[in-house]
Order: sequence, then structure tokens, then C-alpha cells
Amino acid sequence: MAFRRPSRFAGFTTIWFGQLLSALGTRMTNFALSIWVWDATGRAFDLTMLMAFAFGATVIFSPIAGALVDRWGRRLTIVLSDVGSAVTTAVVLLLFLTGSVEVWHLYLVNLVTGAFLAFQLPAYQATITVMMEKGQYPRANAMMFAVRTIPVIFAPGFAAALLGLMDIKVILFVDALSYLVAIGAVLLVKLPPIPRSTQQDEGGFWYDTIYGFRYILASRAFTGLEAIMFAINVLAAVGFALLVPQILARTDSSTNAVGLVQTIGAVGGVVGALLLGLLPNTRHKIRRMLIAILVFSVLGRIIYGVGDSVIVWSVALLFLHLSIPFIDGYAQSVWQEKVEPSHQGRVFAARQFIEDLAYPGGTALAGIAADRWFEPMMRDGGPGVPYFGWLVGSGPGAGMGLIFVIVGLFGIGVAAAGFASPSIRRMEVDLPDYDEPTDPPAPLPSPSGTEELTDDRAVVAK
Repeated sequence: MAFRRPSRFAGFTTIWFGQLLSALGTRMTNFALSIWVWDATGRAFDLTMLMAFAFGATVIFSPIAGALVDRWGRRLTIVLSDVGSAVTTAVVLLLFLTGSVEVWHLYLVNLVTGAFLAFQLPAYQATITVMMEKGQYPRANAMMFAVRTIPVIFAPGFAAALLGLMDIKVILFVDALSYLVAIGAVLLVKLPPIPRSTQQDEGGFWYDTIYGFRYILASRAFTGLEAIMFAINVLAAVGFALLVPQILARTDSSTNAVGLVQTIGAVGGVVGALLLGLLPNTRHKIRRMLIAILVFSVLGRIIYGVGDSVIVWSVALLFLHLSIPFIDGYAQSVWQEKVEPSHQGRVFAARQFIEDLAYPGGTALAGIAADRWFEPMMRDGGPGVPYFGWLVGSGPGAGMGLIFVIVGLFGIGVAAAGFASPSIRRMEVDLPDYDEPTDPPAPLPSPSGTEELTDDRAVVAK
């Protein structure tokens, strides 16, 4: 009997399993390298620089990645990205085997790895569209979110066990093998062809690097939805930056409390992904996304900020992480339904660029606001205690707690703006799906021309 390559949901599940193993290996490597760098230098600066090099490369290369994803095809893009990441891991392993590794080597390795990662997310998100039925988009996006959260729970424990029994070289070897499994999974499955675009491609490569941004700006609904996602990412970055310091400040530097709260939060992410995957499809994705933003803001930020115990912080973070799959998954599903598959690499890469920019800004804002203003203001006897002490208390951590409350209030405002905007609230009805028949489009200007924004069905010129 001839072998039949997995396709559709079975094929996507095969790819997903390979990516889950690869993400687990990568998380283990990141954990082990962080321990090695800390032991070697004792400086937090070096750890932040490792993240900065990887993150910065992903942001910078995103527009280029989008143009190439749509030109090369999904399978080739994913395989090349995984091969590049596997090679960089092998280089690090070689440096450790020869005893010649230096911290600056890891900077360069993270720079290269971050560039390869810029290709992965847009390619995988665009692959979902052609492999899955529309009604399964939320389930597929929930599965991809689980790839990000499951390793957070298990990777540190696995890595710590291997470091205790062996050394970092074993972890690097396991990571390299996990990439090979992921590559094999992508090569094994059958990927449907990308439907041809209904519009003629006229721009060159460099025009394609900005095409995704022009596409988003050509629709009020897309622009508004992306503005919401950018705002939520900024608010999430502020909380992420202050999560550990706030717990440490209020528990007399209890690392056990930090570990417990973060673990419960990660479990909430997995539970949220499972719930999203089990729920039937709906034409009210935007409404559910906005409700999830309210949960994120009220339970995940305000309650977290006013909380003064590990139990309250754990419950708050559980609901925060539970809401994130619904925010990301439903928003992503709408993009997948509305954007033509042949354009999705460029559009999704532009979204990745915009949303990732929120993190350095939000992180920097959180640090400056906490150290310079809010913590001094809310110290015992500080000027803010008479006004806000009844809410968040006073002393170490109170200022950061107040920031969490403010972030939650801003999040409520973001959700309210989404509900108040007809172009966002009704975009699932007003915008046609990419495969719905529409009236023939008006002639489009050349790449050197300008486009006119008429309504939410407008598309940008190629």
C-alpha cells in the first residue's frame, strides 16, 4: 500500500508536533545559556544583551522575511529557517566542545538566530490558511500558542536536570536534534498550493518589504485592529517587565514565590489554548477578543496590582495567561480569513514588526516609571500614599502595583475603543473573506503612485 503524506489537519498536527519539540529544545538551550552567561560574568547586562540581539534581529528582518515568504513558498521558508537555526546551534555546540566560547560569540549567534526566527512565525501563520478549513483556524492558532507556553512549563526543569547530570553540551545536542525533527515533519506533510492572487503583482522585492504595511493602512478595520494589538502588546510588556521585581519586592526576594506564580500563569496559557481549541467556530471573534482583553485587564492586571499574596497573584496571572490565546487566536483567525493567502507572508510579517516593537518600548517605560516615579512616590511616607495607599499599600512593590492598576485601566479603555468602533466591531461582517466573490476591483495605481482609502474593502496597490 502506497504511503500517503499527511495533509490538512493531520498534516498540520504533524508540523505542530515537530515545532513543539523544537521549541522545547530551544527553551532548554536558552535556559542553559542564561545560566552559563550568569556564571561566567555575573552581570545582568549580558543577559539582556542576549535577548536584545535576538529580538532586534527578528524585528529588523521581519519586512524582508515577509517578502521572501510569499516568493519562496511556505515549505522552503520554514525549512531554511529551521536549517539556519540548527546550524547556529551546532556552531555553539562546537564552541563549547573546543572550549573557545566567549560571551560575544553568543551575541552573534543570537543575532543570526533572531534573523531566522523572523521568517518562521509569518510562514506558519500563512500555512494554517491553506492547510485548515476556516472553522479550524482558531483551533490551529490555539495549538500554535501552546507551542509557546508548554515549553515554558517543562523546559526549565528538563534543562536543570540535564545540567545536574551532564553539562550544557548535551542540551545543545538535544536542541540540534529537535530542529532535525521539525525539518523532517515539514518535509513529510503535503502542503496545498497557494491560491493565485486576484491582483497582478507589479512591485519588486523592496516594494514587497513595505507592502504589508500599506495593506494594513489601506483599511480602517485592519488599521484599528492592529492598533489594538499594538496597544495590548505595550501593556503586556509593561507587566512582563515588572512581574518578577514586584513579587520579589513584596515577598522579601522569595524566588519560590516567583517560580510558583509564573508556573501557574503558564498553566493558564495552556488551559486557555485548550479551551480555544475546543470551542466551536464563531462569527463573533472580534467580540470575544475584546471580552478577553477585559479579562486580561481587570483580572490579570488590576487584581494583580492590588494583590498582596502569592494566592492572589497566582490566580490573577492564571486568568491573564488564559485570556491571551483568545486575544491572539481570534485576532489571527480574522486576519487569516480576510487576507489573500498569496499576500499573507508580507502582511503577517508587517504585523510581527509592529507588534514586536511594542516590547522594547513597553519594557523601557516600565523600568523608568517604576524606578524614577512610582516606587519613590509609594514608599512609606511617600507623597502618593495618602491617595493610593488604600488601594495598593505602601513600601517596596507598592509603586509597581499601582502601575499594574493603571495598565489595567488602559486595557479597559482599549477594549472600550474596540467596542465603540463600528469598523472594528463589525469587520467580520463588513470585510469579505478572501475567498468570497466580490465585485471586480477598480484599476490600481502603479507602485510609484498613491492609493486612496475609500472603505474597509479597499486593498493596497501592488
